[in-house]
Amino acid sequence: MRDQETLRSSLLQWCYISYGEVFSSWMHFCAVRVFTESILRYGLPPSFLACVLAPSAKSEKKVRSILERICDGVNSTYWKSEDEVGGIAGLGVDTDAYSYVCFTINLI
Repeated sequence: MRDQETLRSSLLQWCYISYGEVFSSWMHFCAVRVFTESILRYGLPPSFLACVLAPSAKSEKKVRSILERICDGVNSTYWKSEDEVGGIAGLGVDTDAYSYVCFTINLI
């Protein structure tokens, strides 16, 4: 019984330490993903601003509309929804296409 408690305690300690390292690596991966997506979407030279926003569920729509206004460009019809442009539904197009790069990170 003593060995199990010792093993459990060392395993929990290892998990606490490893969680921080894994979380840090995950955030670095997300940063690289934002950079890569920005280059693929907007081309070179890289000229963008990356930021982290955590709006409440009620204000998410307002934040997205403000970002749409700020990032609205010449090719804005590409980023409009199918209903606004008159496209055909069900073509496998990503429904979360915005004129800005957006990744949702769900923290547990």
